[in-house]
Amino acid sequence: MKTDVITLHTVDNYGSAMQTYATQEVLKKLGCEVEIIDYWRENNLPEHRAQQMLDTSLMQKLKPIWGRNHKTETTAIKCMQWYLEHHVSPMWKFLEDNVNLSKKRYTSFDELKADPPKADVYITGSDQVWNSIWNDGIDRSYFLDFAPQDKPRIAFSASIGRTEFSEDEISETKALLQKYTAISVREESAVELLKSIGIESQLILDPTLMLNCNEWRKVAKGRKKTRPFLLIYQLNPNPEMDQFAMNLAKKKVWEVIRVGFGRSDRQKPGKCIMSPSVEEFVGLLFQAKCVLTDSFHATAFSLNLGTDFISVRPQKFATRIESILQLTGQEQRLLDDYKDLNIVDRAIDKKHVKKILDHERKAGMEWLREALGIRGAV
Repeated sequence: MKTDVITLHTVDNYGSAMQTYATQEVLKKLGCEVEIIDYWRENNLPEHRAQQMLDTSLMQKLKPIWGRNHKTETTAIKCMQWYLEHHVSPMWKFLEDNVNLSKKRYTSFDELKADPPKADVYITGSDQVWNSIWNDGIDRSYFLDFAPQDKPRIAFSASIGRTEFSEDEISETKALLQKYTAISVREESAVELLKSIGIESQLILDPTLMLNCNEWRKVAKGRKKTRPFLLIYQLNPNPEMDQFAMNLAKKKVWEVIRVGFGRSDRQKPGKCIMSPSVEEFVGLLFQAKCVLTDSFHATAFSLNLGTDFISVRPQKFATRIESILQLTGQEQRLLDDYKDLNIVDRAIDKKHVKKILDHERKAGMEWLREALGIRGAV
């Protein structure tokens, strides 16, 4: 059975890369031939990202040089585009090495509709595929509206990342979802939100959690650290979180290691490891004494790998973190007060977490097997 999956694989984010890989591996366990559709949203294309780079504080300071006239600005944008098109990020390298991407690259819904990839089943993958804020509106590509009408459409642990739809998107969203054969989502809030518009769905684990600790251990690489360390994986600027990290590390006598992406990360407290490979990133998660993060996937990985963690609510789309902590009964590790250094001493019942994840993993595989129409036990 050939299954074609569309997901947010082009986001320069470890979680996005790892959930794409995990989705493929889970489907392969069921005997599927898996292809990830190489679809790029307009706001993630090099030309759009080049303009975003020019809007950064550093480039704005240099604007008297590159922004003297239309010609110099155009040249600057083209240089940025060239860099983005030729610079291979660690996430993209991981996908190229480990994921079966479609040979054709699509950059619009119209391209997908005109020449859809051939498959027996079409699947919307995980991540915030149905978040219209994140996607700059309803992107029908992620709702599989390009798929032939006679082919099944399935959602595998899709995410909305919000607790409500705006009034102007309810009608279109409902009409698109009614075309699905089966829908699963990864947040309890998404189950309730879809139910409110008359769409039934099943709560299952994020794909990264559908692979167990030992399966991720095979991916992990990196030199073993000799000193205990606090690992910071931070997606959103947050000075209070930075100060909390230093106070916590001082209390526990831990080294601070930060996963960095840009110049600003180098200036923050702690040792900065710039853009480690996905394999090295997983290795750091395994080795850390504790992970401090505002990322859903870093929280999920910590639970799965048995690593202590402290989660911080991001300003937007916090429901994903809250949902997985509620499912595993570890809400005590969600930071509500930046003065609360004792949070690190609140025990994580790792046997309970493993039991819950094992149970949910089995249930998720069973749901997926039934949704795909595969006979026999998983």
